[in-house]
Amino acid sequence: MPRNAAAQAKQKNQNSDSIPHDDDVDKIRDIIFGGQMREYASRFDQLEQRLGKTIDGLKQGFEVRFEKLERSVENRLQQVSDRLSSEREERKTSLVSTRGQLRELEKALKKQLTETDKRLVAEVEEIYGTLEEEKEELSAAIEKSRSEISKTLETETARLERHKLASKDLAQLFVELSRNLKQDGK
Repeated sequence: MPRNAAAQAKQKNQNSDSIPHDDDVDKIRDIIFGGQMREYASRFDQLEQRLGKTIDGLKQGFEVRFEKLERSVENRLQQVSDRLSSEREERKTSLVSTRGQLRELEKALKKQLTETDKRLVAEVEEIYGTLEEEKEELSAAIEKSRSEISKTLETETARLERHKLASKDLAQLFVELSRNLKQDGK
């Protein structure tokens, strides 16, 4: 019986042990795959460390590049802002200068227009005076010519009546009369 008892006990143990416990499964797994699992875990840890270092390096590189880019953009913006400010100041100065020049030109133009207007008025008055004088002289000359012509006509008419001249003499008289008129008209 002892053998039987041992066999029974063994069978009893097998029956009760036929349902493996979680600890037993872990032990079995550790025995079968333990070395590989530790190796994989070690590799994963190393890979995770390398990836972490690479990511940190990339992160630092990007941060440095981003800071450089940010400084470059800020510097460029500052340069553009400075250039715009100086350009704006130059434009203001130019505008003020141009306005001053325009005011000076306007004053000079008004002065020239006033002087020209005064000269034109003086010249027109002078021309008007000259025309008045010439008109009076012409009127006097015309009046003188009329009176001379009238006298000549009266004289000639009286002479004609006295002499009853021929038509040839009369034609010559008209020729002389027209010559006198031409000379007086000049």
